[in-house]
This record gives sequence, structure tokens and C-alpha cells, in this order.
Amino acid sequence: MSESKKPRVMTPRGFLHKASGKVSADAFLTQHRAWLESGELAEVALPILRKLDFQEILPTPALDEIRGAVLDHMLTKETKKAENAILNPAPAAKRKPWMATIYDAKGEIQTRINAKGEQEDLQETFDKSSDADRWTDRRLFEGASDWFGVVSHTTITIKGEPLSTIIMREDAIARILQKPKGPAMKSQAKSSGKLSFGVKVSNDRAVFSKG
Repeated sequence: MSESKKPRVMTPRGFLHKASGKVSADAFLTQHRAWLESGELAEVALPILRKLDFQEILPTPALDEIRGAVLDHMLTKETKKAENAILNPAPAAKRKPWMATIYDAKGEIQTRINAKGEQEDLQETFDKSSDADRWTDRRLFEGASDWFGVVSHTTITIKGEPLSTIIMREDAIARILQKPKGPAMKSQAKSSGKLSFGVKVSNDRAVFSKG
């Protein structure tokens, strides 16, 4: 007898993703109203829902306002998290020197559903660059055609930018699927090019610009 799948836990990021599609505003708000009223977004969502109840606003503008409020809430939360990390840095012994992140062609960090049913960013830290490379290869192998990975050092910088390696999906797939090579086989050339939002790639080594 197979185990039943755990229901996915709605998150602010997941809510925005669902709300950005073609949905009926009235039906969508009705479906997610209990979550909006009882979770971390209640403070920002309740005033808008009350206006909807008293017919002071129509469903579509109400959903637009709630989307904006949820986005502001997320940005505020991330800002506080970043400020806290600056004010209370982790001990050097506990910081891992390598970070791997998966992006799409637009430069947006990609996500997955974890074992708890929660949506999380495809971003991990590692003690060794080789472990970060292998993790990135696996995520790219499982991912979409426009994904790529960036493995960055958390402290070493070049001209103010983190020391980084860009890993293209086709190279990750080739490494995972490759068979043991004989001494006479020619090694595959590494890909090069320029990503759509300005990250230059050359021999799999680049400085990744966040700007």
C-alpha cells in the first residue's frame, strides 16, 4: 500500500506564483481566504478582505492589492533577515565557504518543494567546492532547459564581486551521463557564451554580477 502524499504547505511565495496566473479573482480569494486570514499575512490581508466584504472594492482590484501587500511583506521579511545576519554574523567556524544557487534565464532563483511540503529556494552552502559542483549538476539535470548554476565563494571576491563559477545545464547533463573515458578519447569542449541578463561565461569560470 503506497503512502499518501503530504499536502503542500502554502507559502507567500507560492501564493504569489499561483495568483500570477490566469485565475478568477473571486474564486481564488475564496479558496485561499482561510489561509490569508489565519497565517502570517493576516495583518496585511484582512483590511483588504474587509473592503471586499463591504463591496468597497471589486475582487480583481482586491487580489491586486493583496498581491502587492504580500510582496511588500516578503521584501520586508527578507530585509530584516539580511540586517539580522549583518548584526549577528555566524561564527567563522560555522560559515561554509561555498554557495551554490540555481537560476533561470531571467536571473531568478528557482525553487522546489521540500520533504515538509514547503517551497524553498534552490540554494545551498557547502564546505567544499566539489560538493557544491555535484549538487549543482544534480539540480540542473532535474531542472528546466533554461536553468544554470552559480557556485560562489562566500568571502573571496574579485573587484568587489564574489569568486564564482557558472555551470551550464548541458555541461552538467554531460557529466552525469558520461561513461568512463579511455586514454584515446577526446575530452568535450566546455560551453561558452553570454546569458540573457549579462553574465559572461568563459571556460566555465566567471565572476557573477548581481547587478
